[in-house]
Amino acid sequence: MLTTDQQYILSLLRESFRKVEPKQIIPVDNRVVANIISRNNILLTIYQKLLADFNELLKERYNVAIKQSIVQNYEGELVLKALSDAGLSCIALKGWELRKLYPDPTMRQMADLDILVKSYDFNLIKSVMRKLGFSGGTESSWKHDSFKKKDVHVEMHKRLTDDSNVIQAWEKGIWDRAGIVEGNIHRMSLEDYYIFHFVHLQKDFMNGSLGLRRIVDTWLLQKQSVDMEQVQHWLEKFGMWKFHERMVKLSRVTMGDEPMNADSEVLLIHAFTHGIYGSSKSYKAGRIAAMGGNVRTGKLKSKLAAVFLPYKRMKAQFPILEKWPILLPYCWMKRIIRFLKGDKKKYSRMLDYCDVRPEDYEEMKRFFEAGGVMS
Repeated sequence: MLTTDQQYILSLLRESFRKVEPKQIIPVDNRVVANIISRNNILLTIYQKLLADFNELLKERYNVAIKQSIVQNYEGELVLKALSDAGLSCIALKGWELRKLYPDPTMRQMADLDILVKSYDFNLIKSVMRKLGFSGGTESSWKHDSFKKKDVHVEMHKRLTDDSNVIQAWEKGIWDRAGIVEGNIHRMSLEDYYIFHFVHLQKDFMNGSLGLRRIVDTWLLQKQSVDMEQVQHWLEKFGMWKFHERMVKLSRVTMGDEPMNADSEVLLIHAFTHGIYGSSKSYKAGRIAAMGGNVRTGKLKSKLAAVFLPYKRMKAQFPILEKWPILLPYCWMKRIIRFLKGDKKKYSRMLDYCDVRPEDYEEMKRFFEAGGVMS
């Protein structure tokens, strides 16, 4: 059952998006409420509806957050234009686009800016970002590269997903379906953006995170005029349609459109407790629960997975596999030797994922069941 403090947060979310009669819910502990708001990145979303004593308690945090939002938007526009001028086709992703669905864009907090780049050229991107004052390290072998300028973080994506071939088949058509905003700046179709939201949401969900901000994003997206036949076609192919239905239901329950049910209550409590990025406990327990079976077999599978990465991840670390896939066992041996000789600390951290209590495992298993990703 939701606590009084949690019910208070829900009432503020609902009041922030529609003209409803405020519910007279008085929070029990201001500090608990403040921590929930921070953990879920919704300060900018509900600040104007907070009680006077909260306004004072969180005023400094609010001023910092609103300043960061303005700077993020300003720097982000400069980055998109610079990439476009350099001949790089790009698409703004995630929160940067979602904020346009909010009554006021500044109501949607962002941790970083995500940009998808076509015909990815790391050296050219690095040159563009350096000219804008961003620092960045060496090129990642995986999905994206990171750049930073003071409090502004930019993730340059060379791909959207790291999953199955069927998802990559959808991803290949994104640029053909995208519209042109200006120059080489593109905007994903609404249907593709909707699909990507749920692909990304499920990925984070399987890592034990959810958060109220993502639930609000889902509620706003499902209210748009989306071609659901196209969306259902792809999400069913990905095996995500049931997850989609549960998340849409959760968003409507959260925003007061539908009555609470048992699954939505489990998911909401998790969001309140672990926040938008999850916690060490939810991540570890989620990793083991996602392996299937019981807690013991889950731990064993997790230990093996720490060394024997999926083939696509192995190709990213060992490019020779593109030409010679038969060398996979040899690359696995190299990875094992690498751990044994010089990367024991990293490997011990990976094995630490197995430090999970049975009760935490059962909690995450129920969380996955409520989200429709495990039966």
